[in-house]
Amino acid sequence: MNTSTVALPAGGAPLPAPGRRVLLSALDVYWVALPPVRCVFLFQSPPSVQFTDVVSALRSSLERVLPAFHPFAGVLTYSPDSHALSIVLPEACGVAFVEAKTDLELDNLVDDDDVLRQLSPDIHRDELPAPVMAVQVTEIVGGVAVGMAVHHCAADGRGQLRFLEMWTATARGQVCPGPEPLHDRRLVRFHGDDDLARLYLQQLAPDLPRVAPKEDIAREQGHALSRRTFTFSASAVRRLKQRLAATANTRTYPSTFAAMASLGWVSMARARGFTDDTRVFVVFLADCRAHMSPPVPGEYVGNSVALCTASLSGLELTRPEGPSMALLAIQEAVAEVKRDPLVDRAQWCAKFAAIPPGRGVVLAGSPWFHAYEMDFGFGRPARFLTSMNHDGEIMLIAGREPGSVQLSVLIDAEKMPALHATFQLERHGDANA
Repeated sequence: MNTSTVALPAGGAPLPAPGRRVLLSALDVYWVALPPVRCVFLFQSPPSVQFTDVVSALRSSLERVLPAFHPFAGVLTYSPDSHALSIVLPEACGVAFVEAKTDLELDNLVDDDDVLRQLSPDIHRDELPAPVMAVQVTEIVGGVAVGMAVHHCAADGRGQLRFLEMWTATARGQVCPGPEPLHDRRLVRFHGDDDLARLYLQQLAPDLPRVAPKEDIAREQGHALSRRTFTFSASAVRRLKQRLAATANTRTYPSTFAAMASLGWVSMARARGFTDDTRVFVVFLADCRAHMSPPVPGEYVGNSVALCTASLSGLELTRPEGPSMALLAIQEAVAEVKRDPLVDRAQWCAKFAAIPPGRGVVLAGSPWFHAYEMDFGFGRPARFLTSMNHDGEIMLIAGREPGSVQLSVLIDAEKMPALHATFQLERHGDANA
């Protein structure tokens, strides 16, 4: 219905460091070719509140919080002279704000890419420059959808979560506790980082300023991919941790992430029928702020995550002791990152590219990402959707109920029934698909 711009205030106080040109770090550059991260919060229609009032509240609160996240109002830019990637903020810059309306019904929405595309803004560009962020507010039948797209180069999951926490608090007329967000990439400098940034650009976007991402191999081959979301109740998660601790003979219960990651890795292997000696890989990211030297402040918004990988044979994963073996392998991968988060940084691209098609499980998100706590002033979300890019991808977030976990999967449609059956057995009827 309308597209406008929520602009950074013109004039006034200077922007926080690093100002109007944010020279991105190697840890940001790694994400240059990934499609923007898209997410949608679905809310029941607020009682006695007009859609125009919802739009006004979201727009005004975004305007107030944007100066603290000024790089989000910028443009992702490649400088051929310096072979560097930056976020540039011209004098007149801001975030696109889309107002839309659809006949989609909240109660009948399905979790698929078409719905996500309709309810979130499109900032994807095949060539730089490209916008960093946009917002879309959509009136749907029975509710309101708040969609957002952010380029991964600007922020990792923790940085995006901090933005959402501050935006929703501002929309509610509250002050979000905690220090001001930091965007200065000098906080993540390390020896050889400039060379590493150039290496990533050569490997991931050799035709800059063109950055068209390579299509997932399953989509290239015409395979139909299916999405589905499962919720594991707090009691189901607790039972899983107890069983894994017992079978792995560990002294303490595993973390929620390690337990759910193990379940997802094993379940994917079983659903795909991997019972041979060929390796099945799992890939995930670990927040390395506390493990960098020197440590990176927790309020840093930019990327500070390290690539973690592990592998076991299909035979090992699908044995009765497969879940405990998967757990120990994931815990060891996390321990390696804590010891030295950047030890194999020059091999990240090669390690991911070397995974044979169909033999990888990509874990994204985290159980600490509390999407269902994002209240803009008209209640908690009824549902949350987010983008997924790879066959075999699993997205983890905190569930709507305390202690629960929402797990979304993207897999070859022919394998989804087997995966669904595996999850049903694990949940023992304690959660709803």
